Parts: sequence; C-alpha cells; structure tokens
Amino acid sequence: MGKVLKILAGLVLLLVVAIIVVPLVIDPNDYREDIQAIVKEKTGRDLTINGDLSLSVFPWLGIGINNVSLSNAAGFKAEHFAEIREANIKVKLLPLLSEKVEVSTLVLKGMSLHLAKNKAGKTNWDDMVRASGESHEETSHSEDGTSSAKALGAIAIGGIQVEDANVSWIDASKGEQYNLEDLDLTTDAFSLDKPMGIDLALTVDSRKPKATVRLKLDGDLVINSALNKVEIQDLALLIDAAGEPVPNGAMKIDISSHLTADLVGAGSLSLKPLTIKFDDSTLSGNVSVNQFEKPAIGFDLVIDTINVDRYLPKTDDVANKEQASGVAVPPPAAVALIPVQTIRDLNVNGLLNVQSLVVNGLAAESASVKIRAKNGVLNTEQRVEAFYNGQYEGKTTIDARQNTPRISVKEKVTGVNIEPLLVDLMGESKLSGVANIKADLTTRGNTVPAFKSALNGTANFSFDDGTIKGIDVGALMKQAEAVLKGNVGALAEQGKGETAFANMSGSTQIINGLAKNRDLLVTSPLVNITGEGSANLVSEALDYRLTLQRTKALSEAEKADSKDLKNVLVPVNVAGTFAKPRIQLDVKQIVLATQKEKIDEKKAELKEKLDEKIGEKLKGPAGDLLKSLF
Repeated sequence: MGKVLKILAGLVLLLVVAIIVVPLVIDPNDYREDIQAIVKEKTGRDLTINGDLSLSVFPWLGIGINNVSLSNAAGFKAEHFAEIREANIKVKLLPLLSEKVEVSTLVLKGMSLHLAKNKAGKTNWDDMVRASGESHEETSHSEDGTSSAKALGAIAIGGIQVEDANVSWIDASKGEQYNLEDLDLTTDAFSLDKPMGIDLALTVDSRKPKATVRLKLDGDLVINSALNKVEIQDLALLIDAAGEPVPNGAMKIDISSHLTADLVGAGSLSLKPLTIKFDDSTLSGNVSVNQFEKPAIGFDLVIDTINVDRYLPKTDDVANKEQASGVAVPPPAAVALIPVQTIRDLNVNGLLNVQSLVVNGLAAESASVKIRAKNGVLNTEQRVEAFYNGQYEGKTTIDARQNTPRISVKEKVTGVNIEPLLVDLMGESKLSGVANIKADLTTRGNTVPAFKSALNGTANFSFDDGTIKGIDVGALMKQAEAVLKGNVGALAEQGKGETAFANMSGSTQIINGLAKNRDLLVTSPLVNITGEGSANLVSEALDYRLTLQRTKALSEAEKADSKDLKNVLVPVNVAGTFAKPRIQLDVKQIVLATQKEKIDEKKAELKEKLDEKIGEKLKGPAGDLLKSLF
C-alpha cells in the first residue's frame, strides 16, 4: 500500500511540476512559423498571425489566438478569405482521463468571412474543399447516427460566444451581393436532452435588390441524445425589414412559436402553436411539414384582419421598374397566370380563416378558404359570411396534370349589394341592386385571352330594386314618340339618365367565349324590358336587342299631345363594345309597328283600285287570270 501511495504522490508531483513548468518552458509563439507553413502546405493559402498565441494547461488545457487572417483564393478581389480578431477554446484536463470532454465557453470575436463566386461559377473555397478531400481518408460511421450521438454525449460545452461577426457573399455570375453584419450569438451551456438558451442577432444587407433586414432570435434549444430531434421552445423571432422588395418600404414582423423538427425517416417539422404579428394583423394557429424531400404541408390558421392590397405591387411601381431597367414587361393578358410545375409539386391540406379582409379593393368579413392540393390538382373552397350585406361561396379546381391547365369554377352570390362592390372593385358602378348570381364555368389555358376563348358554362342572375346607368329608358321612349311625330332629329339626343327597375333576371349560356342570353326580363312601374343577344368575351363586341313596352297608359293630358305607346313594342339595338356601347332605337321597326294598320289600309286601297282598272281593260278568261295573279 505504501508503494502505491508513493507512486500516486509521484504522479501528482509530476502533474504539478508540469502545470508550473510547461507554460514557462513552452511558448506557442515559437511555433508560429511552423503553423503557417503547415497551413500553406495543406491549403495553398497564407496564414498570418499578427497577435500573440496563448497557452493554458491546468485546470483547463486551452489555446487562444489574436489577429489572425487567411489569404483569399487567386482571382478574387477581397484581400483575405477570413479574419479573426480573437478566439479561444479550453478543455478541462482531468475529465479527459475518463474519456469525457468538458469545453469552456467557445469565444470568437471580430470574425470576417468573405465568400465569393466568380462569373464562371467558381467559389473562393473550392481549392480548400478539394485539398481537404484529397488529404482525408473516408471514416466509417453508422447511418443512424448512434456513434455520433454517443460521442457528442461525452462532450459538455460551456457555451458559445460570438461577437461582431461579419460574412459577405458576392455572386458575380448573378450580380448579387449580400452582407451578414453585426452577428452576435450567445448560448448557455450545451447538454443533450436539456434546454440551452440562445440569443442571436444579425443584420442582412442586400444590394440587389436593395434591402436591409435585422433579425433577433431568442429561445431554448433542445437536442435529444439520439441527435434526431430538435426543438426550440419559447421561440421569439423579431424581423425588421426595409428596402425595395418590402411592402410599403418597411415592415416589422414578430413571430413566436414552439418549433419541433424530427429527423427520423423522411423528416417532419411543426410550428405549434404559431403566432405572427405584422402591421395591423395577427396570424395564429399551427403549421406542419412532413417529408422534407417532397413536403406535405398542413395548416390551420386564423387572421384577425388583413389588407392584402398593401402587400401587392402597385401599377406605378411596375412601370417605374420597367422604365429603369429598359426591359419591357409583358402585358398582363400574355403573362402565364398559373405556375403549372408548382401546382404539380404541391401537397397541401389547410384551412385559413380571416375575420376581416380587404383584397382587390373588396371588403369581406368572416371569410374562409380551404385548400387541398395533391398530384397536380388544386382544389379550393371559399366562403364569405358577410359580403356587401350578402354572402358568397365558391369552389375552384385547377387541374395542372397536363401542359394546358383546366379550370372549373362554381360560385354563388346571395343578397349582395352590387353597387358598392363594383365601386370598390372598379372605382365606379353602372349597376345597383341586390344581386343573386349562380355560375358554373369551365375553361382551359394559361393566359387571359386563352381563358376567355375557352370559357364554357352557364350563369343565372337576378337583381332587385336597382338601377342601370347609361341606359335611359325614359329618354328612349321620348325619342320613339318624337320619331312618330316626324321629328327624326330627336335621334341625335343622348339620354344621360338611368333606368330604375324592380327586378332584372335572366340566364346566360357561354360557349367558347361567346355569351348568349335569350330571356332578359326587366320590370318597373312604367316600362318593362325584354332582351336577347350575345356578347363576345374575346373581342368584347356586343350584339344585343332590347324591347321596351309601357306598363300603364298615359294620362288624358299626355294623350292629347303625344302618341300612346302603351301597346307598342319599342326595339333598341345595343352594339359596340363593353367599353363603348352604342344604344340606338330601331326606327324602321318602330315605324313598321306603329303604322301597320295604315299601311295595310293603303295596300288594300291600292289593290282595289288596281282591280277596277284591270277589270275595265280586260274581259273574259284572260282578265280573270290576270286578276288572280294580283
């Protein structure tokens, strides 16, 4: 026993001597040139160590470096590939004897990393990757990561401290440049299966497009012992963005969630619960992603209020970009509207509810959209409970399995006040009333002209207690009366009023972009209107005919000074285009209709006179034969 104690005492004495003597005898700065030579040999780069190297032995075995830089690859502008102002790492000495690694806080201050790609697509680290690959032999490892997890489980890290780090990225092949600036990262001590606090802040600056994004992330990171599941508990992410691609030039986003990533098998990720605050909106719910290689996305989200229009590019912005770039932007009609390949790749099943919504100028309350997309077919079911005093519901299917997408739409509008809807959508309205509309349509193509020319289906409509602006039935009736009095000049007068109605209804059949209506009926206290004709949705040409008829007799005073059109059908032709319709009385038909009795009387009178003259000139069978011909 005494011998053993002497041996242990000798070892302790030897260790103490080593702790005292090694730092005094060994100066790591003496190996500065050797270190630089090895780096040059292995990478072909110049390592410059301008600061001192420090060494500690007990209880922490560690090394520190100051003011170190690594030269850049040949042909790239930046002088250095990497620069470090200060870095140090320490490992506790005694636990190494039992194959355990305890690392103090890893410190990295003032790091600058300059990454770049030239026009030929070569990066400034390609040479180091090749050198590393040639000098290292393959190492065996288990596919399930068990050995890695076991090895990492024997390592305890006191934390990570990164201060004032900067990373630049220049891609000459695409003309892009990004800078990651002022990166600060602080973590708690790392241990598997236990939360590790993380505090991260950084700024991303882009020159093309010009934008600056400031990010700040807090949370507790948990990595399980098998290294196949990662959680960030109490995740809080703040985003402060400004620049050209940011809606309205600036935007702040506040995200909070519990993130879980499961790396077993195909992998999955969930954000549950999830809350995102931006501008005046708050989105909440949950999102999941399964199978990272071919993501299957599910979501159930609610937004309290959102104005979608504020996030859409404005017409002036598109025109300015076109003028600045000198590149003509294709007109909207010719632009492909449906991303075919994107729909083919989609695997989505989700529900989005919006309490208050504005989109394309339209306001809606209690809106919802259910989305299902798989195997190249996208289905949506949308509903609005409060839509301009009425309701809206619809179903849309986009089939992108073939090169030419096919679209089917079923929509139903009930009790909607149409005038304010059209004003919000188009800035003006030529129609008012309470609308009930039902449509069942199909089309194919991927541009607006293609959609129009391939449009087929049916629609039924009715409007109650409304007006039609631009069609002045009263003025048309007065024109008809003036024409009957012989005042043809009245046709040049254009009515500027409107037509009020109690009800307007009809149906439309659309065949390859040609909409036909045969049963228009407009009722009012004074005039009833029927109509039939067509509208070409492609050329926007109108070919329509209205028929007007009074519904009550004129007063006795009016009768004395005008023609009574109560029983006369007044035809009106509607031609031109959607933008410039031409509305004109059919004078010929009016004259024929109102003068029919006189014309018939005149014809009978002429026939009688002709009979008399023929009878006087011709006698016998020849005369009878000639009479019969007339």
